[in-house]
Amino acid sequence: MTRRKMAAPARTERPVYPTWIRSSRIVLVWWLAAGVIAIGVTASFLWLPGLAIALLALPFLYIAAVLTMVTHRLGPSGGDLQRRIHHLLIDAVGVGGRLLDVGCGSGQLLIRCAKAGPGECVGLDYWGDDWEYSKVQAERNAQLEGVPGLEFVHGSASRLPFPDGSFARVVSSLTFHEVRDVADKTASLAEALRVLESGGRFAFVDLFDAPGFYQGRERVLDAVRRAGGEIASVRKLTEMFELKFPMNMGKVLKYAVVVTGTKSPGA
Repeated sequence: MTRRKMAAPARTERPVYPTWIRSSRIVLVWWLAAGVIAIGVTASFLWLPGLAIALLALPFLYIAAVLTMVTHRLGPSGGDLQRRIHHLLIDAVGVGGRLLDVGCGSGQLLIRCAKAGPGECVGLDYWGDDWEYSKVQAERNAQLEGVPGLEFVHGSASRLPFPDGSFARVVSSLTFHEVRDVADKTASLAEALRVLESGGRFAFVDLFDAPGFYQGRERVLDAVRRAGGEIASVRKLTEMFELKFPMNMGKVLKYAVVVTGTKSPGA
């Protein structure tokens, strides 16, 4: 009697949500470390002190280990810090009314906003080649999550393709410092507030305390006020969460600040 092989169960496609750390960079640094070690070991066969060349891999190993650990802590298996930060923003702007996510990436924050309550949701991103996000990926994630009607728009945060006062809520997560088509990073903050309606709510998290990007937090807050924003709260992420190593490093989230508020009536 011939035994029939059972077909393997079909795999269920799941949404893909890369963390804020580019996996390509992590792989590159690991490869650099491995390459230097291989050169050192090979050299030692010809000249024993040549093994010392492998010590040059230590900085690469450290960087690769830190980046890998950061990715772990951002994801579900390492504390899900990325999700927790997203919910800070969602709680700050509430539900109801048209919402814009500036720098939506893979659509994760926007999808969470849509699931939190009613209201049209729009995501904007540049989706450059240097990132692992794409518009197609974001649209597919929304489809897999069962969230219809989301709109994903290609554009720059420094020149939002929307009329003044188009949205009741605007959120942005670690995007403004990445905008490269303007020298002044606060220009994107002003744009985000321009498209917010009077009385609308905003919530931004970015590296606002990093001197290399903004030259001081007060400069950021002044830009928000000049654009008509009334600031409700300003808090460092380290005050809101216990950021374990390496999340509390200067190159990671040490300088991250959450700014929330509303747009002045009539602004």
